[in-house]
Amino acid sequence: MPLSAFSQASPPSSGVESNPSPIIVTATRLPMRVSEVLADVTIIDREEIEKSGQDTITELLARQSGVQAATSGGPGTQTSFFVRGANNSQTKVIVDGIAVNAANGDSPLRFLSLDSVERVEILRGPASALYGADAIGGVIHIITRRGKPGLAADGFIGYGSHDAQKAAAGLSGGNEHWRFRVEGNHYQSDGFSAQRNARNKDADDDAYRNVGGAASLAFLPVQGHEVGLIYRRNEGLVNYDSGNTPPDGHYDTRNRFETEQWQLYSKNRWLENWESTLRYGESENDYRDYSWNAWGSPPAESISKTHTRNSQVSWQNDLTLPLGKAIAAVEKERQRIGPRHADGTDQYPDHAPEIRNTSFLVGWTAHADRHSWQVNARHDKHSEFGGKSTYGTAYGHQLTEALRARVSYGTAFRAPSVIDLYRPAWGGNPDLEPEEAKNGEVGLVWEQGAHRASATYYHNRVKNLIVYTCDAMWHCRNENVNKALLEGVTLAYAGQFGAWSLTASYDWLNAENQSKDAAGVGYENLARRARNKASIALTHVWGGGLESGVEVIGAGRRYDGNYLKNAASKEEMGGYALANLTARYALTREISLEARLNNIFDKKYETVRNYGTDGFNAFIGLRYSPR
Repeated sequence: MPLSAFSQASPPSSGVESNPSPIIVTATRLPMRVSEVLADVTIIDREEIEKSGQDTITELLARQSGVQAATSGGPGTQTSFFVRGANNSQTKVIVDGIAVNAANGDSPLRFLSLDSVERVEILRGPASALYGADAIGGVIHIITRRGKPGLAADGFIGYGSHDAQKAAAGLSGGNEHWRFRVEGNHYQSDGFSAQRNARNKDADDDAYRNVGGAASLAFLPVQGHEVGLIYRRNEGLVNYDSGNTPPDGHYDTRNRFETEQWQLYSKNRWLENWESTLRYGESENDYRDYSWNAWGSPPAESISKTHTRNSQVSWQNDLTLPLGKAIAAVEKERQRIGPRHADGTDQYPDHAPEIRNTSFLVGWTAHADRHSWQVNARHDKHSEFGGKSTYGTAYGHQLTEALRARVSYGTAFRAPSVIDLYRPAWGGNPDLEPEEAKNGEVGLVWEQGAHRASATYYHNRVKNLIVYTCDAMWHCRNENVNKALLEGVTLAYAGQFGAWSLTASYDWLNAENQSKDAAGVGYENLARRARNKASIALTHVWGGGLESGVEVIGAGRRYDGNYLKNAASKEEMGGYALANLTARYALTREISLEARLNNIFDKKYETVRNYGTDGFNAFIGLRYSPR
């Protein structure tokens, strides 16, 4: 199946529901079946990742309902994910339970190899009551692959357009007391020009290189107890375009990146009804941007460095109650950023600042007869702006055996980052307040046999949006000035008809900037977000080990900028529709040949104004995956 369009879960592999409702953790921070969850979620499991044929996690996420992506060029380039229309910095990104958002609003998610991913869980809607800051639009949670009993190897090798080369290999094993996994991956591509209509040096291909590896080790001394270590690292080079600077085009703008995450954890079932998880982890992102300063005296290369280190310690307790389940947790987070550019110049006036946050959260989820409910509350004590409390409530009712309804309301916030607060060149303002959101939504889910459909309406009001503003003298800094409405509808269907599988989704989004200028004139919708997005995918199992599929993905027009409604000229990006083909042939039970043809009609389109996207391209690979 090329993608998961269904907003609750993927359909079963046959008409018989041996596992009708998969387990999800992100929606409640407790393992629960999707049929019991009162939220709009997506699960993309390992089998679906392999069937999708995607090269990067960016491509996989961009195809999901409720998610739009804007990419500044080819693979590895700057990418923004808009979950329900929220800004990129307003979506919490988590890898194995540890937040990885960088101080500049970016995340290393675009550098993570899909071959390392076991499962992706997407929670749409404000979730600060569960995960604290940055969860205004939702949460993207990546769960990586771990060791399993026995000894097994897996691998993939592939080649495609733009001289794209991909290789990955892993080895896992274990017994009743020990589990381990080690893996390595490599991806490179000559790419294409990141800038449309480029000249001189900018007209060349912009290459991408990414080398990474990971390891995990778990010790299970007795039943109900596990301690473990997870480590991951990726590094490489992304080439950009300079915007024809300098005019003679002799310089290649580029970014060198190093990302690293590690954690130690201990899971312990102390009593029949009490399980505890203690976790400490760090994520580190090091970006070095090389560009040409044409206005220097003399003009010369400029090197800018952004180094972010996030650390997090959490202690979560899961309790089984006479009615339902409860959680109680305490978390302590710290975000630090390097004080100097790579060339030694100061980024900050006095020191290398850091942000600290301590939080406490509780939650209760229960079911009784046809009724279900979820209540969560959290208090964050932030080192810069003090305390912030958030909450979330949800109620569900099983209307019939096949149809259930849900309604929820919750609050969320985004805390200003170190860069927002302190970096002068980026408009640092230490007086910033957090962005705040209030969201209400209703939903219907219908499930019968191998067919599932859902409809969700949401209404999210955000205030204190942080924007970069300048006065008449061009004195610029970050200010809390904007407010926005994020309103929309998500429709999704997934079903199976014998050997045929069908998924479809439609998103209507009103991401409206509700601020006005001094004359009282309002603005257009938020940049780079389409009002309409739709997808449909059809796959067929032909027998003899062959499976093929076709998908069509479309998005409406968007603006790229913050334009007044009466502006004479606006940078509009036209709508587009892309058609892709996939095929998979099982040579043996463990070895399969995979192929994908993307954008088969060579559609020219943009997701960021004046930045390139790929035309027709192809990729073929050979996968070894023990069953």
